[in-house]
Amino acid sequence: MNLLLSPHSNVNDPVWSVILSVIIVVVMTVAYVVYIIKLSYTELSDGRTDTTKQEVLLQLPSDGD
Repeated sequence: MNLLLSPHSNVNDPVWSVILSVIIVVVMTVAYVVYIIKLSYTELSDGRTDTTKQEVLLQLPSDGD
């Protein structure tokens, strides 16, 4: 009887498709984390400390307290 998916001849052989998939996912995750860290450093090193027009518009007016 021929099976469509035959079992491994040796159970101790590695499953290379799973290993390759894990490697790809780890590389993509590391690349995404590096992208986020670079983005945060560029925002921190921007040097602007003044409030933008949008931030000024969002502030509620005070009653002169």
